[in-house]
Amino acid sequence: MAFETLLYDAADRVGTITFNRPEALNATNDVFYRELAGLLRDIARDDSIGAVLMTGAGRGFCAGADVRAMDPAADLIAKRKRHRWILSDVLRPLVDIEKPVIAAVNGPAVGAGFNLALAADILIASDSAIFSQIFTRLGLVPDLGGLHLLTRVAGLNKAKEICFTARKIDAAEALSLGIANRVVPQAALMSEARALAVEIAKGPPVALAQIKMLLNKSSNATLEQMLEYESYAQTLSYAGAEHREGVAAFRERRQPDFTPRKG
Repeated sequence: MAFETLLYDAADRVGTITFNRPEALNATNDVFYRELAGLLRDIARDDSIGAVLMTGAGRGFCAGADVRAMDPAADLIAKRKRHRWILSDVLRPLVDIEKPVIAAVNGPAVGAGFNLALAADILIASDSAIFSQIFTRLGLVPDLGGLHLLTRVAGLNKAKEICFTARKIDAAEALSLGIANRVVPQAALMSEARALAVEIAKGPPVALAQIKMLLNKSSNATLEQMLEYESYAQTLSYAGAEHREGVAAFRERRQPDFTPRKG
């Protein structure tokens, strides 16, 4: 696949998306969002991909919106339509894709870049990663789901502080707040993130998709609702090929092979 703002590689059942505007710290623009939307659709349909790894080229993950291209005088209706398009075609598909997504944050993740990282299921940060909800410095409100996603990992009051102040958060604080799952040396970031993605991609894709969907629902559901969802999902799992393969592998003392098979 050829892109203007992205790189894409598929190997070992892992699809690796690299934001590729290093001269602008991978700042987002309309071409970036169109290309990412199309790529996410393709990955969602690709049964050969079991997990997604997302990172940035050069010295940053994503600096958020390209401020140089902003026009404060632009038509507000057009701006709202654009914003809703990004939410429906990029943010929701990234959150909802039925494959685990790992963000490898290699440097600054600012504004929309911070929130693209939060949309991943697992966030691994290098020790040089920096995070900021920079929006208030531009007279804006955090977007790309940041108000919801940050609150879920950091808690309401801490999310308010981070959004109100627009301050920078280093990797160590991101780990302590639950924003990052782990922090690793910069030189080891991609090898560790890729190793985790490969490990996860070997898992049962249907079960992983259901686990992701149910966990995403959990913060807005009651215990009774979650138990009902769980019951349906587990019943479907009992009837599936993945369960049969898992049981057979256990009995035969071998590693299960959950690679999807055609036909």
